[in-house]
Amino acid sequence: MEWTKESIHELVEKQKAFFKTNVTLNVKWRIEQLKKLKNALITHESNLEEALYKDLGRCKTEAYILDIGDTIMEINEYIKGVKRWAKPENHFSGMACFPSIKTKVYKMPYGTTLLISPYNFPILLSLSVLAASLAGGNTAVIKTSSKTPACTAVLREMLSTIFPPEYVSIAEGGHEVADLLLDARFDKIFYTGSPKVASHVLSKAAAHLTPVALE
Repeated sequence: MEWTKESIHELVEKQKAFFKTNVTLNVKWRIEQLKKLKNALITHESNLEEALYKDLGRCKTEAYILDIGDTIMEINEYIKGVKRWAKPENHFSGMACFPSIKTKVYKMPYGTTLLISPYNFPILLSLSVLAASLAGGNTAVIKTSSKTPACTAVLREMLSTIFPPEYVSIAEGGHEVADLLLDARFDKIFYTGSPKVASHVLSKAAAHLTPVALE
């Protein structure tokens, strides 16, 4: 698919509309999506290993240790912990806030997230960040590296079979596609990579006051 400003805007708006249905707020539902992701990762393990070899020359053992196995461990951690993490917290506000000396803090998702992954860990830094975003109750668009076409193809096939595009989508292409995505109104941006590119991501995000998570 050729990504344009219009098609990206349409995708982001569809994800925002899906988020506004409040489906993702349900913690039990989030856990179900994480389990789907984990099962798909296990099912496509051999395809991912083959793709990692094509793109980066990684052998099966290295591919599993560095990308696949680590991602499964992280997803397991989210499945185990998200129910506890999502619970509201009670805090003492201080006597200066009397009579409202007790505060309840609710853990709310950001909304629609953009995940920009680098070429050197195309599975780990796509799917583990996706798992974190989904555990938090968000929708996600993953911008994969143009240097890892084999991994992108497997990720696209794998994710499209378990998630609708208004929930999780893959955007592929070069720097021009990344800039079009950064110009869109996301609610949170994740980027793992070099400080030089991170500065560019941060400057783009600043235009919309979008919060970012950088390496």
